[in-house]
Amino acid sequence: MDILFLRWLLCPDSAQLRDGYRQSLELAKEVQSAYWMFDLRSRGIISPEDEAWMLEQFFPQVEEEISGQSFFANLVTPTHYTHIREGIGLEYLENFGTSAKLGVFLSEQEAIAWLLKSRADR
Repeated sequence: MDILFLRWLLCPDSAQLRDGYRQSLELAKEVQSAYWMFDLRSRGIISPEDEAWMLEQFFPQVEEEISGQSFFANLVTPTHYTHIREGIGLEYLENFGTSAKLGVFLSEQEAIAWLLKSRADR
């Protein structure tokens, strides 16, 4: 399917979170994948500082280091989905970057379908 599946198995501290995302970027570059699926259900909601880091540093770094579009399907719990919808905004994330496209999903099937459609539409 050409999708890089990344699953958090625990709720990391800030250093672990940032290191994990940096490692995921290196892996994506190594395998040349433009389609990422993050299973965040075990990771849960992160601190406002780490949210800011992801939006202000990590995703811009992805756009800088990976040529072409990248698609990020984020699989979350209902509580996390509500947090994102009310705290960050789904529309904000959907229109976030120029080449990094973000989607938030409650089911793995929806997330994979979005990634496959994104690939077909390219």
